[in-house]
Amino acid sequence: MTVLSIPASLFDAFPGQRLILRTADPAEPRRLFGPEVPAAVDFIQVTDLTRDLAPLADWCEGLALDLVMADPAVELPLLYRCTALLDRHPVRVSIPVLPGLAGAVKLAVSLGFSVRLLGHQPTLDALAQLRQALDGYLHNPTVACPVEPFHSVLLAFLNDSPLGLWSLLEQDPAEVCILDERGAALPDQGPESVADWCAALVAAGGQCRDCPWRAPCRGYFKWPRTDYDCAGVKPLFAELRAAADELRQGLADYAAAQG
Repeated sequence: MTVLSIPASLFDAFPGQRLILRTADPAEPRRLFGPEVPAAVDFIQVTDLTRDLAPLADWCEGLALDLVMADPAVELPLLYRCTALLDRHPVRVSIPVLPGLAGAVKLAVSLGFSVRLLGHQPTLDALAQLRQALDGYLHNPTVACPVEPFHSVLLAFLNDSPLGLWSLLEQDPAEVCILDERGAALPDQGPESVADWCAALVAAGGQCRDCPWRAPCRGYFKWPRTDYDCAGVKPLFAELRAAADELRQGLADYAAAQG
């Protein structure tokens, strides 16, 4: 069943449907539901980190929360105010691939938040920030929280298991459909069919045809502009592959040493 991402105020309009609830007001879910969140709700996204988060901090223990940053360079200090949520909730911070993301990722994981990076076609500045964030994830020994997509791509390479960025980052419209305030699907969320999108890119004979990272990417970075140059993205995959190979060899050496 496709999960619908909806404004919290539209909850009653979709009975029997798996839902992600979005709200700018952390007090809204409590007003709507009372002491317990309905089982249909997968998690709640908070879209305004400037608001008072106390209504969520002491409500519905165990409920997953997703804190959505709009501008990591500006909103980075606000993460300190969010740490009280970790006492009762699993909390993820969704960070757009914009200038300032590296600092936001570093602070988020140091505070104990898991991270999801969102953005299809990063600029040169954002690519530099992505490389910095990846370096911190791979080489900072204090990092204990997953940073997606780095974490799952690394594990997929390590275990030779299939993975696609669209699904991993909850960006496949066939799996997660985002509705606006009127309950209508937002346009241009992604391709109607990721498989068809990837096949069309390969058939067109562009960068995707011979790309060694086509299987995990599946044309993620070719949306929405197919002429986007992925030259800056490919080294990220290559570094994760090299890290997975090194980790696999290390595990094999350890197993051999143990007899």
